[in-house]
Amino acid sequence: MSIGVASRITGINANTLRMWERRYHLGSSKRSSGGQREYTATDIDHLRMIKKLVDNGMRIGDVAQLSPETLTSLLLDSGESATNDDDSLDPLQTQVVGQALGNYFKTHIRRYPKLVIHFSENDTERWLNDTKVCDKELLILQQNSLNGKQAQSIIKFSQKKTHVIVLYLYSHQEVLDKMRREGITLLQGSIDSAHIDQAINKVLRLETNLSALKESGKTFDISQSPSHPHQFNELALIEAEALSNKLNCECPSHLTDLIRRLSAFEEYSQTCGAENWKQAAVHACVYSYANKARYLIERALRAVLDE
Repeated sequence: MSIGVASRITGINANTLRMWERRYHLGSSKRSSGGQREYTATDIDHLRMIKKLVDNGMRIGDVAQLSPETLTSLLLDSGESATNDDDSLDPLQTQVVGQALGNYFKTHIRRYPKLVIHFSENDTERWLNDTKVCDKELLILQQNSLNGKQAQSIIKFSQKKTHVIVLYLYSHQEVLDKMRREGITLLQGSIDSAHIDQAINKVLRLETNLSALKESGKTFDISQSPSHPHQFNELALIEAEALSNKLNCECPSHLTDLIRRLSAFEEYSQTCGAENWKQAAVHACVYSYANKARYLIERALRAVLDE
């Protein structure tokens, strides 16, 4: 994002952003080929935390060099939330499965005001065996060793329009690839608040876009379809691209290029700034169209490969 977009999103004047960068090395993590500042979503989240603390009376010089974990602790101590604070989004009904994961969320309940959390007394294995339908909008579960049968059960929930986040330690790569293609967010390792925050904020940003899109459906004459997960990972695209050298056909090469471009734009479209609800709805429409376009081109590539 440009400095203008970053300024609108964070509420920090562009001149102040430039001054903070000069004095405290606090700013964009990237520069374009032309030397322009480029702010990532992580940069924006960091600046938002800084601004909240400064607004609460802390000096910029005291907080500029603190780690994200320390900033989060300071915000929680002051009663602020470290996660998405969009007032237009209703709290998501959330199911948390796993004893250690449940203890984490119970301890940090103030950290997630945009989640209405329901806890399961069963362990993940038993919960997956006993539960056929998940009526919650977000499912967060922890399974140390993740196998194909468990993955298939989790995928069924994802296909019913439930956002799914899975924390795991060990699993086979083909199982992980299959889950990622279904749009499931996978976090490997022990419980880490920064990674959990990032995954939850991704879901909240998507829901904000979809909510704006649904509210503005009549204005923009668009029917909202479910988000389509990726059908090809990068390795599969490389293999498909290589077929053009073996066949008398350039379609695999051209289609993989289109998929990469559409995937990149699809991700980018969720980071665009907006000054009002109408701009937000336009960007939500752009995301929806890009998502559908990428899905259709993936189907075209699949048809070419099958033929």
